[in-house]
Amino acid sequence: MKINKSGWIIGGTILVVLLVFGVLWLSLFSTKALTEKELKETALAKYPGEIIHASKSDNEYQIEIQMENGVYTVRMDTKKGDILSLEQMTTEEVAPPLNKLTKDQIKKEIAALGELKSIHFINNTDTPYYEAIVQKEKEEITLKVDPYNGSIIDSTHAPTEELVTTESTILTEQEALIIAAEHLKGVADDDDDVELHHPSGQTPYYLVEVEIENGENDREAVVQVDAYTGTVKSVDWED
Repeated sequence: MKINKSGWIIGGTILVVLLVFGVLWLSLFSTKALTEKELKETALAKYPGEIIHASKSDNEYQIEIQMENGVYTVRMDTKKGDILSLEQMTTEEVAPPLNKLTKDQIKKEIAALGELKSIHFINNTDTPYYEAIVQKEKEEITLKVDPYNGSIIDSTHAPTEELVTTESTILTEQEALIIAAEHLKGVADDDDDVELHHPSGQTPYYLVEVEIENGENDREAVVQVDAYTGTVKSVDWED
């Protein structure tokens, strides 16, 4: 039996070619993609700056880098880390993101405005803010505070619940007459004997004239009655 040498040569050649293609095919699919950290380090080694955004699609990795003269987009091969392209996006420097102040920092910023009752971060609007409620004297102040610099964006003032309740239960003239008369064990039953005074910035009060009947020694006094609480503030005896 004769061996066809040309057949062996052709067969061997085909086998070698198949083996080469097989190795190349396996190496192509067995190459492990670089990690994001490795890709970023590779990009920054060539283009020093600050990474402001990164994204991945198919076999390509895109990184936006803020460099001294602007923002650049770097396209990279995810497997080898080769730079595919470099494109300048803008020549303006991008400002770093602002850090939100903590509640404790906001408390220090508004400490001088009154006693803090509550503070909440509101983030369900286009412009987030801190809402703080402080108590100052007889009013409640609701503040909108910038979460980044602590400045007051807006404020609303309202009387406290205690003041509203008190004002809604002011004493009547008849009640003031009775209180003053009982205090001195005298007589005060005429509407002309009582006057309501409401000085600006002060608690309103009644002035009630009371007569003390004691025969020839009758006396009169003016009694000051708190218009809210009914407390007798003073007694001024007439000569």
